[in-house]
Parts: sequence; C-alpha cells; structure tokens
Amino acid sequence: MRRWRRMWTVATFEFLSTVTRKGYLITTFGMPVFLTIYGAIVAVPAILAQRATQETTIYGVVDAADLLHLRQDVPAPKTRAVFRPIATESGARLALARGAVGGYFVVPAAFLQNGVIDIYTPAAFSSAGATARDSRDAFADLLRERLLNGRVDGVLSARIRDPFADARRFAVTKSGDVSDAGALASALRIVMPLLFMVLFMISVMMTSGYLIQGTALEKENKVVDVLLASAQPDEIMGGKLIGLGGAGLLQIGVWLSLLLIAGVGALPVLFSGHVDVPWAAAALAIPLFPIAFLFYGSLMLGTGSLGSNAREAQQLAIMWSLIAVLPMMMLALLLREPHGTMARVLTWIPTSAATLLVLRASLDPGALAWWDIAGASIVLAASTWVAIRVGARIFRVGLLSSGARPSFREVLRQARLAD
Repeated sequence: MRRWRRMWTVATFEFLSTVTRKGYLITTFGMPVFLTIYGAIVAVPAILAQRATQETTIYGVVDAADLLHLRQDVPAPKTRAVFRPIATESGARLALARGAVGGYFVVPAAFLQNGVIDIYTPAAFSSAGATARDSRDAFADLLRERLLNGRVDGVLSARIRDPFADARRFAVTKSGDVSDAGALASALRIVMPLLFMVLFMISVMMTSGYLIQGTALEKENKVVDVLLASAQPDEIMGGKLIGLGGAGLLQIGVWLSLLLIAGVGALPVLFSGHVDVPWAAAALAIPLFPIAFLFYGSLMLGTGSLGSNAREAQQLAIMWSLIAVLPMMMLALLLREPHGTMARVLTWIPTSAATLLVLRASLDPGALAWWDIAGASIVLAASTWVAIRVGARIFRVGLLSSGARPSFREVLRQARLAD
C-alpha cells in the first residue's frame, strides 16, 4: 500500500509540474493554431492554382470535315473549356498567336478514313485555364457526342460516351464480406491507422523527452538523492511514467477533441453516404495505445537514465524512437500487403504489434484472425510487463550511478544485484 502511495505522490507531482509548464501549454494549445495557420499558408498557392483552372479557356475548332456542325461557342461539360468554330486554319493560327484562344483543333476532311486530328498549342507554357489534357478529353467527348448524334438514341449515346458515369465501387474481403470501396471509405480506412501512428509517435517522443530531460536534470542537480531517500527507484520510475504519461495522453486527448470538433461537419456526410467506419480498428486502438506507450516509455526512461546529462540521455534513448517509427517507414509495403508475410511477422513483434493490429483491422478486418488479435495483444502485454521490470532495474542503476556512464557489464552486474 505504501509503495502505491509513494508512486502516486511522484505521479501527481510530475503530472502537475508538467501540465503547468509554459512550454507544455504552448505546445498543447498552440500546436493546433500553428497547424491551422501553416495549413492556411500552404493552401494559398493551391487555392490560387485552383482559381486559375476555373478560368474559362476558349479553344478553336477548324472542322474541315463538317462533322461537329458547330455554329456557335459550345461549353464542354466537367471542364472550363469552350470550343469556338473557326472557318479556316490560318484564322485559328492568327487567333492563337494573338492569345484569343488557348489552342485549336483541326478535324481534316479525311478524319473518318484515317482518324487524324491536328492539335495546336502555344509555344510558351501557361498554367491558366483548362489543361491541355483536359481540353483534349473534353474535345474527344464532344466529338463522340456529335458522331453519335442521330445514329443512336440519347440513352445509348450517354452510355457510350461515359459508361462509368454512375459506377459504384465495392470491396470484397477474404471472408466474403462486401463493403464500400469509394474514395471516402478508402481514405478513412487509411487515415485511421495513420492517425494512430502519428499520435503514438508524438506522444512517445514528446513524453519520453519530458521523462528523460527531467531525470537527467534531477541527477545533475542532486535532486535524485532526495527522491531515493523517500522512495525506491522502481517507485520513482512508475510514478514518473504514470504522471508524465498522463500529461502526454492529456495532450493527445486535447488534440483529438479539437480534431473531432472540427470534423463534426463531416459526420453527416459519413452517415448519409453509408461509409463503413473501421470501428474494429478504433476499438483496438483504445487499449493498445496505453500498453504500447508503457512499453516504449519504460525502455526509453530506463535507457535514458544511464546518461550523465540530458543530451547524452537523449542519444541513448533515440534507438527506441527509431524502432517505433519502423512501421511508418514500411508503410507502402504494409498498405499494399496488409496481411502479407511481413505484416504478419511484425504483428507478433512487440515493438510494432499495436501499430500493425490497428492497420490490419482498419484495412481488412475480415482477414485478421481472432488469434492474431489475442496472441499479439498477449505478447505485447507480457513484453510491456518485462519492459517495465527491465526498465526499472536499468533506471535504478542509472539513478545510483554518478559521473561517467556505467559500462554495459556494470549495468548487468547492478541489475543482478537488484534481485
């Protein structure tokens, strides 16, 4: 009972001292503001480019074969292009040289025999108006429409011109279940694990930074001697993990809350579009997040405590950050084969189990067997317990050592003595 009381005292102190720091408050509430401003700045060129593409561009059409029967300007659907009939090729060339048109098409008299169409564009590059590819696609649609006009009925003509106009996309899992495969549903299934990865990496790196920096400063200022006089090293480590971990999770919770508030307007779209939300991945993410956090936090705090100063402690603990980011580095392969050999192997490795379970449950939950979920979760939980035990022993050695960093053999010897 006393151990838990002392641990809770350390946790409370670490939590309150962290959440009242100016740096913590600025990061917690300033990060969303910074990202919003940064996103607005980045979006300005995109908005200007989008406005440029919305400008109407006129394209000339020299119909020598008289197949299109153009008598006036014809706007192209789905683009900002307008096709204007021009009697002669020399007149179209003069209009292009003067900038009156963005380009022109010449339909020769022998088009039906040889299928040749001449396309003329300005020599200077211009990003304004409809792109050259869009104009060619739009002119092809116009050509198909006019060639089919009068030869087939309107419904058949529409099907020939755009057979995928009302196409629907579905995904069939390995278990035979059918789900929506539209762009919104596909994006949501990818965003869920990506959000988990990013938030997990931020929480691990930022919180571990607080842990390591605080421990190093306490060693430098001899505050650790006072702590060791009233609590055991494992109690200090446990309290620091709980307190600073709670501060990190509170920070993530604030960001998620702001994200949910900002995304409330998207909820009606999801429900009205019958988009399948990856609830299985969300359900797994809730318990796996703190377990994985304790796993990495214990190892990073234990390893970082061996450093004689804050910089050295960060250097010692950085290897765990590199290991934690490994699934993100392999994201392209994992997205292509979420249930391949590599994904299955990484699911059972504790350093990547949480990330891979959320990723696979989001992309294709039907192909994720229950024993994969149960087994990988048990492995992660057991590894977390071992990591806490090992981290506590290393943390004890780190707190008791002073001056030069102890050697690896000395760390092992001191850890054995802790038994």
